[in-house]
Amino acid sequence: MVTLRRRVAVIGDVGGHVEHLRSSLASLGVSASSWPHDLIVVQVGDLFGGRDDVAVAELVAPHLEAGRWVQLIGNWELEAVGGSHVTNSNGRTADPAALRVFSEWHRAGMVRRAAALTSSAGVVGVITHAGVSHGFWRADLEGDADGRRVVERLNSMPLSQVARPGQMFGAADETAPGPIWSSWAESWSWWETPPFAQVHGHSSPWNSYKQQWWDGTPDDLVDHAVANNGHVTFHANPGTLPFISVDPGLWDRSPVNALRPLEFRDAVLT
Repeated sequence: MVTLRRRVAVIGDVGGHVEHLRSSLASLGVSASSWPHDLIVVQVGDLFGGRDDVAVAELVAPHLEAGRWVQLIGNWELEAVGGSHVTNSNGRTADPAALRVFSEWHRAGMVRRAAALTSSAGVVGVITHAGVSHGFWRADLEGDADGRRVVERLNSMPLSQVARPGQMFGAADETAPGPIWSSWAESWSWWETPPFAQVHGHSSPWNSYKQQWWDGTPDDLVDHAVANNGHVTFHANPGTLPFISVDPGLWDRSPVNALRPLEFRDAVLT
Protein backbone atom coordinates (compact mmCIF):
# COMPACT_ATOMS: atom_id res chain seq x y z
CA MET A 1 0.00 0.00 0.00
CA VAL A 2 1.32 3.45 -0.92
CA THR A 3 1.17 6.00 1.91
CA LEU A 4 0.32 9.46 0.59
CA ARG A 5 2.14 12.24 2.42
CA ARG A 6 0.72 15.71 1.98
CA ARG A 7 0.64 19.23 3.35
CA VAL A 8 -2.22 19.13 5.85
CA ALA A 9 -3.75 22.42 7.00
CA VAL A 10 -6.15 22.48 9.95
CA ILE A 11 -8.55 25.42 9.94
CA GLY A 12 -10.31 26.49 13.13
CA ASP A 13 -13.85 27.66 13.78
CA VAL A 14 -15.19 29.74 10.89
CA GLY A 15 -18.52 30.73 12.44
CA GLY A 16 -19.97 31.85 9.12
CA HIS A 17 -17.20 34.40 8.47
CA VAL A 18 -16.77 33.80 4.75
CA GLU A 19 -14.17 36.51 4.09
CA HIS A 20 -11.99 35.15 6.90
CA LEU A 21 -12.24 31.69 5.35
CA ARG A 22 -11.29 33.05 1.91
CA SER A 23 -8.27 34.78 3.46
CA SER A 24 -7.27 31.58 5.26
CA LEU A 25 -7.42 29.60 2.03
CA ALA A 26 -5.52 32.30 0.14
CA SER A 27 -2.69 32.02 2.67
CA LEU A 28 -2.44 28.34 1.68
CA GLY A 29 -2.21 29.17 -2.02
CA VAL A 30 -5.86 28.51 -2.85
CA SER A 31 -7.62 30.78 -5.34
CA ALA A 32 -10.93 30.70 -7.18
CA SER A 33 -9.27 28.75 -10.00
CA SER A 34 -6.49 26.71 -8.36
CA TRP A 35 -5.71 24.39 -5.47
CA PRO A 36 -2.13 23.32 -4.61
CA HIS A 37 -1.65 19.68 -5.63
CA ASP A 38 -0.18 18.63 -2.27
CA LEU A 39 -2.73 20.34 0.02
CA ILE A 40 -5.57 18.84 2.02
CA VAL A 41 -7.62 20.87 4.51
CA VAL A 42 -9.26 19.70 7.73
CA GLN A 43 -11.87 22.08 9.12
CA VAL A 44 -12.66 21.33 12.76
CA GLY A 45 -16.37 22.19 12.73
CA ASP A 46 -18.40 25.25 13.69
CA LEU A 47 -18.22 26.07 10.02
CA PHE A 48 -21.45 28.02 10.55
CA GLY A 49 -22.47 30.61 13.10
CA GLY A 50 -25.43 32.56 11.74
CA ARG A 51 -23.49 35.10 9.66
CA ASP A 52 -22.72 34.23 6.02
CA ASP A 53 -23.36 30.53 6.48
CA VAL A 54 -24.75 29.86 3.00
CA ALA A 55 -21.79 31.60 1.36
CA VAL A 56 -19.43 29.52 3.51
CA ALA A 57 -21.18 26.31 2.45
CA GLU A 58 -20.94 27.35 -1.20
CA LEU A 59 -17.21 28.04 -0.80
CA VAL A 60 -16.52 24.68 0.85
CA ALA A 61 -18.76 22.44 -1.29
CA PRO A 62 -16.56 22.00 -4.41
CA HIS A 63 -13.48 21.24 -2.32
CA LEU A 64 -15.36 18.74 -0.16
CA GLU A 65 -16.80 17.01 -3.21
CA ALA A 66 -13.34 16.87 -4.81
CA GLY A 67 -11.93 15.02 -1.79
CA ARG A 68 -9.41 17.69 -0.83
CA TRP A 69 -11.38 18.93 2.19
CA VAL A 70 -12.15 16.97 5.39
CA GLN A 71 -15.14 18.41 7.25
CA LEU A 72 -15.66 17.69 10.95
CA ILE A 73 -18.90 18.21 12.86
CA GLY A 74 -19.04 21.08 15.35
CA ASN A 75 -21.75 21.93 17.83
CA TRP A 76 -23.20 24.52 15.39
CA GLU A 77 -23.81 21.71 12.88
CA LEU A 78 -25.32 19.19 15.30
CA GLU A 79 -28.89 19.91 14.25
CA ALA A 80 -27.97 19.00 10.66
CA VAL A 81 -26.84 15.50 11.68
CA GLY A 82 -29.65 14.63 14.09
CA GLY A 83 -28.46 16.39 17.24
CA SER A 84 -29.49 19.37 19.32
CA HIS A 85 -30.54 22.78 18.05
CA VAL A 86 -27.92 25.38 19.05
CA THR A 87 -28.54 29.05 19.83
CA ASN A 88 -25.82 31.35 21.14
CA SER A 89 -26.17 33.87 23.97
CA ASN A 90 -27.32 36.56 21.49
CA GLY A 91 -30.08 34.34 20.12
CA ARG A 92 -28.20 33.67 16.89
CA THR A 93 -28.66 30.29 15.16
CA ALA A 94 -27.09 28.71 12.10
CA ASP A 95 -28.80 29.50 8.79
CA PRO A 96 -31.37 26.73 8.10
CA ALA A 97 -30.42 26.68 4.40
CA ALA A 98 -26.77 26.04 5.27
CA LEU A 99 -27.78 23.32 7.74
CA ARG A 100 -29.75 21.61 4.97
CA VAL A 101 -26.60 21.57 2.82
CA PHE A 102 -24.58 20.15 5.71
CA SER A 103 -27.26 17.50 6.22
CA GLU A 104 -26.86 16.49 2.57
CA TRP A 105 -23.10 16.20 3.07
CA HIS A 106 -23.74 14.01 6.10
CA ARG A 107 -26.11 11.69 4.22
CA ALA A 108 -23.49 11.38 1.50
CA GLY A 109 -20.86 10.33 4.05
CA MET A 110 -18.76 13.47 3.56
CA VAL A 111 -18.50 14.64 7.19
CA ARG A 112 -16.73 13.06 10.17
CA ARG A 113 -16.44 13.43 13.94
CA ALA A 114 -12.62 13.00 14.01
CA ALA A 115 -9.51 12.58 11.88
CA ALA A 116 -6.03 11.22 12.62
CA LEU A 117 -2.85 12.94 11.50
CA THR A 118 0.63 11.43 11.58
CA SER A 119 3.38 14.03 11.43
CA SER A 120 6.65 13.66 9.54
CA ALA A 121 8.22 12.79 12.92
CA GLY A 122 5.76 9.92 13.40
CA VAL A 123 3.66 11.64 16.09
CA VAL A 124 -0.04 10.77 15.91
CA GLY A 125 -2.54 13.52 16.54
CA VAL A 126 -6.28 13.22 17.03
CA ILE A 127 -8.28 16.06 15.47
CA THR A 128 -11.78 16.73 16.81
CA HIS A 129 -14.04 19.72 17.19
CA ALA A 130 -13.60 20.23 20.94
CA GLY A 131 -10.96 17.80 22.16
CA VAL A 132 -11.06 14.41 23.87
CA SER A 133 -11.32 14.98 27.61
CA HIS A 134 -9.54 12.69 30.04
CA GLY A 135 -12.87 11.58 31.47
CA PHE A 136 -14.23 10.65 28.04
CA TRP A 137 -10.98 8.87 27.16
CA ARG A 138 -11.14 6.76 30.34
CA ALA A 139 -14.89 6.05 30.39
CA ASP A 140 -15.91 5.90 26.72
CA LEU A 141 -12.64 5.00 24.99
CA GLU A 142 -11.45 2.70 27.79
CA GLY A 143 -8.04 4.33 27.91
CA ASP A 144 -7.21 3.39 24.33
CA ALA A 145 -3.71 4.74 23.60
CA ASP A 146 -3.83 4.20 19.84
CA GLY A 147 -4.77 7.55 18.28
CA ARG A 148 -5.78 6.07 14.92
CA ARG A 149 -8.04 3.52 16.60
CA VAL A 150 -9.50 6.27 18.81
CA VAL A 151 -10.51 8.16 15.65
CA GLU A 152 -12.12 5.04 14.19
CA ARG A 153 -14.10 4.57 17.39
CA LEU A 154 -15.21 8.21 17.54
CA ASN A 155 -16.44 8.05 13.96
CA SER A 156 -18.56 4.98 14.69
CA MET A 157 -19.99 5.91 18.11
CA PRO A 158 -23.60 7.04 18.56
CA LEU A 159 -23.92 10.79 18.06
CA SER A 160 -25.41 11.17 21.54
CA GLN A 161 -22.16 9.84 23.00
CA VAL A 162 -19.68 12.07 21.15
CA ALA A 163 -22.03 15.04 21.61
CA ARG A 164 -22.53 14.51 25.36
CA PRO A 165 -22.83 18.03 26.83
CA GLY A 166 -20.37 19.51 29.29
CA GLN A 167 -20.15 22.83 31.09
CA MET A 168 -20.66 24.81 27.85
CA PHE A 169 -24.12 23.33 27.31
CA GLY A 170 -25.52 23.32 30.85
CA ALA A 171 -23.92 20.14 32.25
CA ALA A 172 -21.27 21.50 34.59
CA ASP A 173 -21.16 18.28 36.64
CA GLU A 174 -20.49 16.01 33.66
CA THR A 175 -17.14 14.24 34.13
CA ALA A 176 -16.90 12.88 30.58
CA PRO A 177 -18.08 15.52 28.10
CA GLY A 178 -17.89 14.44 24.47
CA PRO A 179 -15.43 15.79 21.88
CA ILE A 180 -18.09 17.95 20.22
CA TRP A 181 -18.98 19.88 23.42
CA SER A 182 -15.99 19.66 25.78
CA SER A 183 -14.55 23.05 26.75
CA TRP A 184 -10.82 23.62 26.46
CA ALA A 185 -10.50 23.38 30.26
CA GLU A 186 -12.39 20.08 30.34
CA SER A 187 -10.28 18.73 27.48
CA TRP A 188 -6.93 19.76 28.98
CA SER A 189 -7.47 18.94 32.66
CA TRP A 190 -6.45 15.74 34.49
CA TRP A 191 -3.99 14.51 31.89
CA GLU A 192 -0.47 13.56 33.02
CA THR A 193 1.08 11.87 29.97
CA PRO A 194 -1.33 12.00 27.01
CA PRO A 195 -0.83 9.01 24.66
CA PHE A 196 -1.48 11.08 21.52
CA ALA A 197 -1.38 14.73 20.53
CA GLN A 198 -4.63 16.62 19.97
CA VAL A 199 -5.78 19.46 17.73
CA HIS A 200 -9.20 21.00 18.29
CA GLY A 201 -11.30 24.12 17.92
CA HIS A 202 -14.49 25.06 19.80
CA SER A 203 -12.91 27.08 22.61
CA SER A 204 -9.65 28.62 23.79
CA PRO A 205 -8.39 30.39 26.93
CA TRP A 206 -7.11 33.25 24.73
CA ASN A 207 -9.27 36.36 24.37
CA SER A 208 -8.60 37.43 20.78
CA TYR A 209 -10.41 40.76 21.28
CA LYS A 210 -8.30 41.88 24.24
CA GLN A 211 -5.21 39.84 23.29
CA GLN A 212 -4.93 38.31 26.74
CA TRP A 213 -6.00 35.24 28.67
CA TRP A 214 -9.68 35.18 29.56
CA ASP A 215 -10.40 36.38 33.10
CA GLY A 216 -10.61 33.45 35.49
CA THR A 217 -8.40 31.13 33.45
CA PRO A 218 -6.77 28.73 35.95
CA ASP A 219 -3.11 29.54 36.54
CA ASP A 220 -2.11 25.87 36.51
CA LEU A 221 -3.33 25.58 32.90
CA VAL A 222 -2.10 28.95 31.63
CA ASP A 223 1.35 28.26 33.07
CA HIS A 224 1.58 25.33 30.65
CA ALA A 225 0.15 27.16 27.62
CA VAL A 226 1.54 29.45 24.92
CA ALA A 227 -0.62 31.68 22.70
CA ASN A 228 0.64 32.35 19.18
CA ASN A 229 -1.51 34.41 16.83
CA GLY A 230 -4.76 32.47 17.12
CA HIS A 231 -3.29 29.12 18.17
CA VAL A 232 -2.83 28.05 21.80
CA THR A 233 -0.51 25.13 22.60
CA PHE A 234 -0.78 23.36 25.95
CA HIS A 235 1.47 20.66 27.47
CA ALA A 236 0.07 18.82 30.50
CA ASN A 237 3.66 18.36 31.71
CA PRO A 238 7.02 19.31 30.21
CA GLY A 239 7.94 17.09 27.29
CA THR A 240 4.47 15.58 26.84
CA LEU A 241 2.50 15.63 23.60
CA PRO A 242 0.62 18.88 22.96
CA PHE A 243 -2.97 19.99 22.83
CA ILE A 244 -3.41 22.74 20.23
CA SER A 245 -6.53 24.90 20.05
CA VAL A 246 -7.04 26.47 16.63
CA ASP A 247 -10.22 28.33 17.57
CA PRO A 248 -9.36 31.97 16.75
CA GLY A 249 -12.39 33.33 18.62
CA LEU A 250 -13.63 35.25 15.59
CA TRP A 251 -16.00 38.11 16.18
CA ASP A 252 -17.65 40.48 13.73
CA ARG A 253 -14.71 42.91 13.62
CA SER A 254 -11.85 40.40 13.74
CA PRO A 255 -9.05 41.13 11.24
CA VAL A 256 -9.68 39.24 8.01
CA ASN A 257 -6.43 37.29 8.48
CA ALA A 258 -7.35 36.13 12.00
CA LEU A 259 -8.33 32.62 10.85
CA ARG A 260 -4.78 31.26 10.56
CA PRO A 261 -4.35 27.65 9.37
CA LEU A 262 -2.16 25.24 11.35
CA GLU A 263 0.07 23.55 8.79
CA PHE A 264 1.81 20.17 8.87
CA ARG A 265 4.30 19.35 6.13
CA ASP A 266 4.85 15.84 4.80
CA ALA A 267 2.02 14.41 6.96
CA VAL A 268 -0.39 11.49 6.60
CA LEU A 269 -4.10 12.03 7.21
CA THR A 270 -6.49 9.15 7.94
